[in-house]
Amino acid sequence: ARSWCRYEDIVNLRDHHRSHRDIISFSNRHFYRGALRIATDHERLKRPRAEEGEPQGPAVRWRDVKGKVIRPPGGGALNGPEAEAILAEVRKLVVERGYNGAIGVVTPFRAQANRIRTLVHQDRELSHRLAALQFVVDTVHGFQGDERDVIFFSPVVSVGVNENTLRFLK
Repeated sequence: ARSWCRYEDIVNLRDHHRSHRDIISFSNRHFYRGALRIATDHERLKRPRAEEGEPQGPAVRWRDVKGKVIRPPGGGALNGPEAEAILAEVRKLVVERGYNGAIGVVTPFRAQANRIRTLVHQDRELSHRLAALQFVVDTVHGFQGDERDVIFFSPVVSVGVNENTLRFLK
C-alpha cells in the first residue's frame, strides 16, 4: 500500500491502547521499529487471577497441542484435538475458576471456528456462562478490530497440514 501513495500522506499508528505490553511489544519491535507508544491502561484489563499459590504468569502463554489437521468437505482446515483443548481451557477458566471477563477465540480457519463454536454450544453449562461474557469465536479476518480481555488462538497447524494451508497462513 505504501507504494501507492506519497510518503507525506502515510499515517502511522503511534499510540496503542488495546493489548497488554507483552503482546504488542512483538509488533512494536518487528513492524513499527519500536516507534509505537504503548498506552494500554493495564488496570482496565481483566486478567485472570493466578491459581492459588502460583505467581501471576505472563500475558502470553503457549500450550502445545498435538493433533491432526483434516480438510473438511467445505474447505479450510480443522484440528479436532486442538478445538477440544481450547474448549477445555475455556471451561477451566470460566466454570472452574469463575473468570468473568470478555473472552474470544481466534483462528485462521472458518472450519475450526465452527467446530469450536459447536463444542461450546454442546456444553450447556459453559455455553450459559459464556453468554454473559461477550464470548466470540471467529476467524482472524472476522475478529479484526475487536478486542477481549482474554484471547485464545487456535492456529490449527499440526500433523497432516498441507502446503496450501501453510501458504495461506504465511
